[in-house]
Amino acid sequence: MTSIMTPEAFASTSFDYLIAGGGTAGLVLANRLTEIPTVSVGVIEAGEDLTNDTKVTTPLYMFDMLGDPKYDWGFLSEPQEALDGLRVAQGRGKMLGGSSGINYMQFTFASRTDLDDWELLGNTGWNYESMAPYYKKFENFQGARPEQESLGLNSFINEDVHGHGGPINASISPGYIPIQAAWPETMANLGLAPNGDPRDGVSLGGYTNPMVMTRGKSQRSFAGNSYWKPFATRPNLHTVTRAVVRNIVFSSDKSGDLVATGLNFTANNRSFIANAKREVIISGGTMKSPQMLELSGIGDRQLLSSLNIDTLIDNPNVGENLQDHPQCGVPFVPNDGELTFDDIFDEERNAFWTKIYQENGTGILAGGVSQTAQLSWPQILDADKQNRPKELVAKYYNGSSTGLRPGVKAQLDLTAKKLLDPNEQAVQTGASAGGSRPAPGQANKNAFIGGFVAHPFSRGYVHINTTDPNDDPKFDPRYLSHPLDYEVLADLQYFNYKAATTPPLSTHLKGNGTVLGGSLTELNETSVRDLINVGFITGWHVVGTCAMLPRDQGGVVDTRLKVYGTKNVRVVDASITPLHVRGNTVSLTYAIAEKAADIIKADMGGMNGSVGSAGGPQAFTGTAVMGGVNLVSVISMFCMAVLLLV
Repeated sequence: MTSIMTPEAFASTSFDYLIAGGGTAGLVLANRLTEIPTVSVGVIEAGEDLTNDTKVTTPLYMFDMLGDPKYDWGFLSEPQEALDGLRVAQGRGKMLGGSSGINYMQFTFASRTDLDDWELLGNTGWNYESMAPYYKKFENFQGARPEQESLGLNSFINEDVHGHGGPINASISPGYIPIQAAWPETMANLGLAPNGDPRDGVSLGGYTNPMVMTRGKSQRSFAGNSYWKPFATRPNLHTVTRAVVRNIVFSSDKSGDLVATGLNFTANNRSFIANAKREVIISGGTMKSPQMLELSGIGDRQLLSSLNIDTLIDNPNVGENLQDHPQCGVPFVPNDGELTFDDIFDEERNAFWTKIYQENGTGILAGGVSQTAQLSWPQILDADKQNRPKELVAKYYNGSSTGLRPGVKAQLDLTAKKLLDPNEQAVQTGASAGGSRPAPGQANKNAFIGGFVAHPFSRGYVHINTTDPNDDPKFDPRYLSHPLDYEVLADLQYFNYKAATTPPLSTHLKGNGTVLGGSLTELNETSVRDLINVGFITGWHVVGTCAMLPRDQGGVVDTRLKVYGTKNVRVVDASITPLHVRGNTVSLTYAIAEKAADIIKADMGGMNGSVGSAGGPQAFTGTAVMGGVNLVSVISMFCMAVLLLV
């Protein structure tokens, strides 16, 4: 028995809280709010329940879900001017659990400065110290298997900064390949071993990162199977799937603020209205939440009028401030006989690895993106180029607000400061090999070292261009439109080459890392530009389109996550992020949603809004709890792009 209802039954039920979107954040809220037996919650999700789907639960099959419409919304950007017209795919999870069900499972975190900057932008109470308990609350850190301890994979771990007993399991993968196993020592040989546990929000370096994976079984741990499935039969938790929200239903109060009374949605080619007694919560993610607001009459009056939508709240900030991690990598050629993830595309080899995985949760099917390096800009530069960050920031960013939307200057001032700080991350990179399905009759056999810019200057947008919620919004991230983003990404490619030619990683690559993939023969100013134009991908870490900021500084929601001009509509997902953070956004999204749940409970009146024993065993008992776009080496999409260079 589950709580999935028919659309008819769902629409005939009145809920205290209606959640539009059963993704990563939406399911955290659904679980936490229904910890209170007298509170009823309804979740409307466009995707399906795929918690038992082998592709979702088996780590290495992550490579096969991106681009598959069963799992992925498959958004595509407008042609990108700074990338010679390239259209960039943006994968988003289409299932209960959202993108936590299709991401590359890498588990990295924002820095202290990143989150403290949110408060400096006008968000009182949103800083590292206030967020730290919520990071612990969702995490159950399990570390490495006993047989892995001798490899020193846990040597940098500080157990005190991790959570224990939370819904989301984090562990060290037992399925990395030799090219990945060489990564930590290679980073150490470059003087870039981790100087602490990066979870502390300060440390930098290259290491074997945890993945959102249950130790032992080596299965994906995500919002669907950790926050929702174990609690889906709660009598006060109700879910409808394959249902698309059209718009919020409003009335108004004496103050003039809009009061949400429900959601219009469609399912099975029929229209329904679900009723909310307390609040409507929008959790559609960075791509879908602004779409839902605009279809509801909340957004830029000029845009809404052009589509004959009545403007209920004129707020041109909706859908703006989009930020993402721009990413690219360098292809290399593994030595003959080198084990890569391409084994899964050979029927006989895949059967061999499947048997191992099913027997003991090891082998390459338990692998993925398990090595990374979080580094400052100076750390990736040679000794004779240490002045380059200061020179380029002075050249390309003078602190002027000319041409910027309200509030963006304050954001970029903070970004420039981090970019110049040798103790703040500017890039994230890592190594892997194989994993993209080859064309018929061809073999891939590529290795990659690739990564992204952690704190981008470029800003884009997501806006509706039709009144049909089934149509994709117009998505223009304006990747690399600010020259500093390009300069950092280009410098990263030279560092990636340096890493490839450093032992022990070099010993796994042809020519000791000097033989490049595709048509590349060397890296220079021209070839790096061509590589980025063809091989660019996103980090799949879009944020910011319903920013939590003062309204006159670009805000859509306030610090209680309420939409300006409404009495009872909140947005809870990564779209509220005002300024991008380092690392992978799944951990950020869990923490935002956990904090939001306590805010909502506190606003109920008389409810305990504290995190209490978050991170302790009590946080995952009884009915109290439930149970990530990495994408450092996004092999599938990148390999296809690199083939165009051949």
